[in-house]
Amino acid sequence: MSYIYLSQQLRDLVNARGYTFFTAPEQYMSSELCYYPAAWLVPPKLLEIEGRRHGRRVYDVELHLLCPALKLSLPERAVKLNEMEQDLLEIFTSLSLSEKVIAIEELMLQPRSHALTNHGEISQSASAHVIVWF
Repeated sequence: MSYIYLSQQLRDLVNARGYTFFTAPEQYMSSELCYYPAAWLVPPKLLEIEGRRHGRRVYDVELHLLCPALKLSLPERAVKLNEMEQDLLEIFTSLSLSEKVIAIEELMLQPRSHALTNHGEISQSASAHVIVWF
């Protein structure tokens, strides 16, 4: 239940910022991405669980924001990467306010030095440990 809740929360948050939401392992990115700007959620990995009927779960979450960049100059790319970084910060800040989220730890943001697909996009990636209760 927490995995589904977490995915739905992230879907709603990225859609609200104008990104098309996708979720699957990264190897499907090139064949599945067809709309930009896009948000790609790698299926969260359950790292830790505490409790039986009630407790907490820790998920490793990886989210990529991708935008087309073939026609962007270097300064325009820098501006777009900055916008995507702000979007990621807002997404994870909003996620931390969700009803079942206890905390978000070890949040790391990083622009990718290479395209994740063969479409020539630029991307910002976020990884974090998201702690939820059940």
